[in-house]
Amino acid sequence: MPSLREVWDNNKTINPKNFHIIKPNSSIKDLFCVKMDFIFANQSLYYLTNSSFKETINEFYNMCNDGAIIFATMMSDKGYSQYQRGEIMPNGLCEVKGCPTGRIKGSSYIRYTHSIEQLKEDFRPFKPLFWGDYELMNLYNYEGSVEHYIYIGQK
Repeated sequence: MPSLREVWDNNKTINPKNFHIIKPNSSIKDLFCVKMDFIFANQSLYYLTNSSFKETINEFYNMCNDGAIIFATMMSDKGYSQYQRGEIMPNGLCEVKGCPTGRIKGSSYIRYTHSIEQLKEDFRPFKPLFWGDYELMNLYNYEGSVEHYIYIGQK
């Protein structure tokens, strides 16, 4: 199977200069030569350590035009309630393993959000416009809650 980079390079309709492979825990501030009007971070930021998360939010803010919108979701501390969870590590992550259905193998490391107040604090310096939560429809409750918080903010 070709790598994503190979797909970009071989597809003549895609300009590979418009795509970036971002290494874990690395800065993104110099990848783009234009300011952003919208950032969409769906179910992705909660894998970052406390310090990487804070740095990323500050980079997002600095990369945005005035009035730009950020839409993000964060895993509630109710999420993955039927998995085995370790203690919260000094970097803010918690090891999650033991998927009850076997759908996910190995461990994940998640930075849980415990409240709406924490959510709003985490996304400073953006001005909060909307916050809330959602629970994915799960008729059989195979893996417990997957509640996420939603944050919409503006620069």
